[in-house]
Amino acid sequence: MFTEVHRGEGAANRTASYLRPNVKIEPLIHRWHAWISLISPATRAMNIAHRYMPNLKSFVSNPSVHVAATKDPALLGGPFLALGHNDVASAKALLDSTNSRCHKLLRFAEEYKKLDRRLQETATGAGLDPYYQSLPDELAGLVELTYDLNNHPSIKIIEELLYEADADPGHEICLHMTSDEDREFFMSTPMLDRHGRVFLDLKFDDPRLDELSMARFSPVCVEELAGMLEVRDVDLESFRELFTPDPPSRISPEYKGEEVRLRYFGHACVLLQTAEVSVLIDPFLAWRRDDGHATLTFADLPDRIDYVVVTHAHHDHFMLEALLQLRDRIGQIVVPRNARGRLADPSMELALNALGYRNCITVEPFKSLVLPGGEIMSLPFSGEHCSLDIASKHCVSIRLGGRHFAFFVDTDGVDPVLYQRLAGRLGRIDALFMGMECHGAPLSWLYGPLLSRPLTRRDDDSRRLSGSDCQRGLATVRNLDCSNVFVYAMGQESWLKYVMGLAYESDSVQLQESSSFIEECRKDGLTADRLFGCREIFF
Repeated sequence: MFTEVHRGEGAANRTASYLRPNVKIEPLIHRWHAWISLISPATRAMNIAHRYMPNLKSFVSNPSVHVAATKDPALLGGPFLALGHNDVASAKALLDSTNSRCHKLLRFAEEYKKLDRRLQETATGAGLDPYYQSLPDELAGLVELTYDLNNHPSIKIIEELLYEADADPGHEICLHMTSDEDREFFMSTPMLDRHGRVFLDLKFDDPRLDELSMARFSPVCVEELAGMLEVRDVDLESFRELFTPDPPSRISPEYKGEEVRLRYFGHACVLLQTAEVSVLIDPFLAWRRDDGHATLTFADLPDRIDYVVVTHAHHDHFMLEALLQLRDRIGQIVVPRNARGRLADPSMELALNALGYRNCITVEPFKSLVLPGGEIMSLPFSGEHCSLDIASKHCVSIRLGGRHFAFFVDTDGVDPVLYQRLAGRLGRIDALFMGMECHGAPLSWLYGPLLSRPLTRRDDDSRRLSGSDCQRGLATVRNLDCSNVFVYAMGQESWLKYVMGLAYESDSVQLQESSSFIEECRKDGLTADRLFGCREIFF
């Protein structure tokens, strides 16, 4: 599948090289790590205005607080920039640049919140037509004002038109060889200029990114690739250092066996393969192999992946960095349906379009997508979204090669009757995968910038990004007919640190609850285990 880049005469005589396995091709938006809430223009506006700008201002005015905070492991994932005193001038320059380039987004964020507060205070059931007469330019033609059946007003965003009006999405690519363990937390620290970092002025849908990604496996002429990517002269030496003459090590990426091969790549990333078809769920993988936990890496994915299934839009499942580099290798990408217009629920399909994907399939609950020798079915996803009205999430049932796999992702199991109702539809399950990060971050950690009014601390603390605990997990399993149960998506692999912002201790409630769950499942006669690192299993 991979093709060699040759541009100009004499290319064949130059040394062929490969991108080093540990090179990161990191997508950035206005110098921040790109995730779906920065892809969608509406949520980008809110995050820039109410997360990134305040944090930058805080650092510029008092860098010592941030320097001290980033030395405390307990504050990992907090709103502290992992920069030094020498970075104040660069941070100030980024602040000024953001103010200038994002002035329309900042105005959108301001006017959206003003309108929302006004609606909540004054719209009590009467017609909403008068509000359209005073819509500011930043919102006019981009929103619809509605009531629910209890006369609670809300703003629906016409997201497609907002994308069309998005003149400066801020896309950029940064190439670097920072180890996964040393990468700074993605929501708190921008990518400033550093020795060894190469910045490329490319939009995410640029086809040249496919050529760069293929350089991991297909030999290229570095000089020609640099020319094609328009690498600045000052960055050429750093760019050359990203390449090696050694081809990558790949462990049996293709599979033609009679059984179903399941490869666990860490966190929630699972690859199912038969001789006929491959299905990858929630791609987020290690880039560099080690002999400890990262025994399977990005290099071990097949050259062609027939289907990729993304379960929901949280940053540890909808991972742009991996999806961008798989774009040219995926047959179809499957996402849940979206209830368009909700600020907290940006469209995954539109976000993928911005990444250059034109092969998205949106599936409705309980609808099946037929595969060679099986099917993918979308299932309801309970919880983990802080009681927000978010539609773009689904669990998945996958039947392949006469086997049945169910991925319940980060469902919290709050309503056990749901799984009683699902049991009849699902039948026998050979392997059930369940997330048990049972005490996640509060709502404000992820969704705070979107709120027009802050929650009380008590309410915020009661609405968390949590999966099942032992009791709810057991209720789910006991309502289903399954033989193997795997706890996964716990976020503990080293290559997830910069995205998860958490590290469990041995007495952490998440480990205690999942250990108790595994013990109880085994008492019930089930095979149960908590996955960590990488694993290969045959069914």
